[in-house]
Amino acid sequence: MNNQQITTIWSTLIVEELVRHGIKRFCISPGSRSTPLTAAAARNSDTECSVFPDERAAAFFALGYARSARKPAVLICTSGTAVANYFPAIIEASIDYQPMLVLSADRPFELLETGANQTIRQHGIFGSYTRWHCELPEPSEKIPANALLSTIDYAVRQSLGTSPGPVHLNQPFREPFDPVDTPDDSTWTDILALWKEKHEPLNSFAFDRKKAESVTVNRIKKLLTGSSSPLLVAGHLDTRADGAAVLNLARTLDIPLYTDISSQLRMCRENEPIQPLLLSERFTSRFKPDLVLQFGGKIVGKHLPAAIKRWTPQHFIVIKNHPSRYNPDHNVTLQIEASPEDFAAQLVSTVDRDKTNDVSLHILSSEIEKELDDYCSSGKALTEISTVRIVSEIIPEYHGLFLANSMPIRDMDAYTVLRKNGAIPKFGMNRGASGIDGNIATAAGFAQGLDSPVTLVIGDISFLHDLNSLTLLHTMKHPLHIVVINNNGGGIFSFLPIAKQKDIFETHFATPQQYNIRSAAETFGISYCNPSTNRQFREHYLKRCRSNTPGIIEITCSRENNLQEHHTLNARLRALIDQYV
Repeated sequence: MNNQQITTIWSTLIVEELVRHGIKRFCISPGSRSTPLTAAAARNSDTECSVFPDERAAAFFALGYARSARKPAVLICTSGTAVANYFPAIIEASIDYQPMLVLSADRPFELLETGANQTIRQHGIFGSYTRWHCELPEPSEKIPANALLSTIDYAVRQSLGTSPGPVHLNQPFREPFDPVDTPDDSTWTDILALWKEKHEPLNSFAFDRKKAESVTVNRIKKLLTGSSSPLLVAGHLDTRADGAAVLNLARTLDIPLYTDISSQLRMCRENEPIQPLLLSERFTSRFKPDLVLQFGGKIVGKHLPAAIKRWTPQHFIVIKNHPSRYNPDHNVTLQIEASPEDFAAQLVSTVDRDKTNDVSLHILSSEIEKELDDYCSSGKALTEISTVRIVSEIIPEYHGLFLANSMPIRDMDAYTVLRKNGAIPKFGMNRGASGIDGNIATAAGFAQGLDSPVTLVIGDISFLHDLNSLTLLHTMKHPLHIVVINNNGGGIFSFLPIAKQKDIFETHFATPQQYNIRSAAETFGISYCNPSTNRQFREHYLKRCRSNTPGIIEITCSRENNLQEHHTLNARLRALIDQYV
C-alpha cells in the first residue's frame, strides 16, 4: 500500500476502536494536518461529530460533556498552536477528574525544530496534567496493526481509570494525507481478522472502584460512636448516588450536615443545611464539633473552612474517590480513598447513635427560607441574590443548571431554594481550577451529555471571556438558556480588601467593560430580554424554560448595590439565627 492508503486505514482504525469503547462524541476543529482523523470520524456511521472553529471552545465543550455523560469526548485538531488552545480545559479536567481524549495531528520528524511552518513542540505539551501521553508513530505497515489498537485501548483505560482525566495522543502525519480508497484485503490488517468479526475492542478493561475496607469502616464507626458532637460535610460529589448515601447517613444517625453546592444536596429540603448558620459568630462559637467527616472534595464557600480552623476538631476525616491530597489548610487528620456511596452505606448499617432530635434546627431552617422568600417577593427590584434564588426555585427538575465562577456559584451556594429531593436539577460547574474561561462552551457540552436543556448563570466578564461560544447555541439538540448578571465588571473584587484602594480598584481590578450584551445576542441571532423586577424575571425565565430555542436574559445591576445587598441580607439572617442559638 502507498502512504495515503496506510494513513487512511490507520486513522480509520483509531476512530473505530474508540467507537467500540462507546466513545462516539468527536469535537473537531478544522485543519489540514488533521485531515485523516477528521475524515475517519466524519465517515464512521456511529460517531457524533461537532465542529468548532475555536479549539478552546471545543475543549471546554468536551469538558462539559464529560461532566454529565461520565465518559470522554475526543478532541481532534491540527498542528501548531491549535493544540495549545486545549490547555485551560485540560487543566480543569485533570484537577477535577474528568475524562478527555486529545488526538492532535503533528508534523513528521524531519520538520521538527527546523523552522517549518505551524510546527511547535507538541509531544508532552500538557505536562503533568494528563493521565498519560504518547507520541504515536507515523502511519506505517511496519507497525503491527494490533499494536496500534492496543495503544488506543490503553489510552481509553487511562482516561477512564480510577483517577479519570485527560489523555493526549500526538499523531504525526506525512503528506499527502488526504483520504483515498483502500483495498479490502490488506495484509497489514490480517492480524485483526477476529477483531473485524466481533465488533468489540481489541482489549477491554474493568475497574474495581475503591470499596471501603472493613477495618477502616470499623475505625470510623468507633470514632462516630464516641463523638459527642460530630459534623458531616458533603463536598464535591460526582454522582447523585454518592449524595443520596451521605444524606441517608446524616438523617439515619441524626448528625448535622453541611451540603456544598457541588454535592448535589444543597437544594434538598429533606436536609436542614447548616450553611446559613455559619454566618453567626454565636453559632460557630457554641457549636464545636469534635469530629468532622467530609465526603468528597472541594468546598465552594469560605465560612466552613474558616470555622473548622477555629473549632480545631480532634478528628477531621476526608473520604474521596481519588488518590490526590485534599488538605488545603493542613488540618485533615485522615484521608480515605474509597467510594463515598459505599463508605456511607456501610456506616449506616454499622453505627448506632442516640438521636438528639434537634427541633430548633428544623424550625430555624424554615424561618431562614421565609426570610429569603420575602427578599425575592414579586414587587421588589431584581438583584443578583434574588436572580439565583428564583432560578433555583423555578428551574425544572429535568433541566441542568450550570454555575459559572465567581459570584454566581457563591450566591447559589448561599441563597438557593430548598426543593423536594426528587425535584433537584443536575448541577455542573468548573471548580477544578475555578477559572472564568470557557463557561459557555462547558455549559453547552454539559447539555449535550445530559441530553436536556441547561440554564447557565454567568457574570458579564465570564460571558465576555467566552463570547465566541455563542455560535454553539444554534447547533444544539437542547437549548442553553443564559442568565447574564451584568454588574459592569468583576463583582467578586468588591468583597475584597483591595476595593478600598480607590485609586487603582476600578481600572486594575473591577475593570468595567462597555460592550453591549443585547447587541451580542442580536449578532448571534439569540433571543434577548432585560427584566428589572423579580416578577418580570420570573415571567421571562418561565417562558424561557418552556422554549425549545436558546435565549439570553440580562440582569443589569450595580456592584456597589450588590455589595450592600449582601451585607444587609446577611445581617438580617444573622440576627434571625442568633434568636435561636
